[in-house]
Amino acid sequence: MNRVLPTLLTGLLALGLTACGTTPDPEGEQNQPEVNQPDTPEPPGQLVQGSVTYNTSPDVSEAVLAELTAGNRDFAFDLLAALRAAEGDDENLFLSPHSISLALAMAYAGAANDTRAQMAQALRFTLDDADLHAAFNALALELARRSEVEVEEGDNFTLNIVNQSWGQIGFDFEDDYLNLLAEHYGAGLRLVDFINEYDPIREAINAWVEDYTNDRIQDLLPDGAVSGLTRFILVNAIYFFGSWDSAFEEDHTSPGPFQRLDGSTVDVDLMTQTQLFGYFVDEDSVAVAMPYVGGEVSMIAFMPADEDADFLAWENSLTRQHFDDIADGVRGRLQVDLTFPKFESESDLSLVESMELLGMEDAFDDCDADFQGITGAAPCIPMESLFISDILHKSFVSIDEEGTEAAAATAVIFDTVSDSINEDPPPVVRFDRPFYYAIYDHPTDTILFLGRLVDPS
Repeated sequence: MNRVLPTLLTGLLALGLTACGTTPDPEGEQNQPEVNQPDTPEPPGQLVQGSVTYNTSPDVSEAVLAELTAGNRDFAFDLLAALRAAEGDDENLFLSPHSISLALAMAYAGAANDTRAQMAQALRFTLDDADLHAAFNALALELARRSEVEVEEGDNFTLNIVNQSWGQIGFDFEDDYLNLLAEHYGAGLRLVDFINEYDPIREAINAWVEDYTNDRIQDLLPDGAVSGLTRFILVNAIYFFGSWDSAFEEDHTSPGPFQRLDGSTVDVDLMTQTQLFGYFVDEDSVAVAMPYVGGEVSMIAFMPADEDADFLAWENSLTRQHFDDIADGVRGRLQVDLTFPKFESESDLSLVESMELLGMEDAFDDCDADFQGITGAAPCIPMESLFISDILHKSFVSIDEEGTEAAAATAVIFDTVSDSINEDPPPVVRFDRPFYYAIYDHPTDTILFLGRLVDPS
């Protein structure tokens, strides 16, 4: 398998040629699904491209796409349970499982052996490689069509999703891997100098994410997340704004009590309206679907059907199949007298602990991680092998009378194995008590001077 060699990369950059990816648009962006893209600056770094372009017609059957999305839903509920275990039951959580699945699918494309098997298990990937990545592409193209909906004046519907990658200039990256990112994820490789400019690059990536998400996701990569050992970063960003199909009247919003888990209450602004909504109820759950303009996307809110039920026990019993029953049940509409809180929420998460709880362990170990599909380097080779040092996810949601604004971004950060990885930890020796010392000639085994120190004052 050919690799993009450091000397070749340098030569290509000097000539202004490309090695892998797709042809940039006039703004320098990778060819992405056609959506209403925000006006963002060009991502930092020199885009490396080649003959492989973004595939806008992947051959994916409905059955394959359904298998992918079912696995993604399984992962969503698995991850939420793992995050509850890591963050605690009293914490609000809001995340984009789709963003996380996409970012980690790009990482999975370069994983091998046990690392690959663990990632597939944790992410609920059951398709073979060809179908998996083509299905993610088909899903992206389908979601891109949501923004084509015609809306009335004053309404809005925007759904933008973008992938991007940054790699260390001079570092070896496999052609096949970069071609796959270009073909199915529209993610070109942008060459940067993490070794000497890791913090300015971190800030530039953050600024790009902020612009793409309408400033809702700031500082995705916090201070210290990127270092001189960073060699590769994969980023997915998603931005959504949807007006309700039936807006709430502001003069119907008023303060009211919201009951917390411990039984105490807090006053919040409660929106109300009586309207045709998707509705579902069974012995366990009640759900309402509030559609956005266009009718293809809605917010499904669900909770225990019995208001006196143990919420923690209820959520512990939630499965993807239960949610599927709810999602199927809210397709029809019924007149509902609805009360819903007006609120904002955000999350700032490292997903390492949660993904380890799901069985993805080797990817985070500097010597066990096997990402030779990205670099060609076997595990645990100092300054050549890669491991995931962190998975960062930030999200934001705001819900009011007009609709919903939501944004999220996920970064998968790959560091290289340190050149000291195979050394034992250095011993700790403190000469802070009485000791002897000698000036010694080793070739002749001669003690030139010998001392004893019991009080250095």
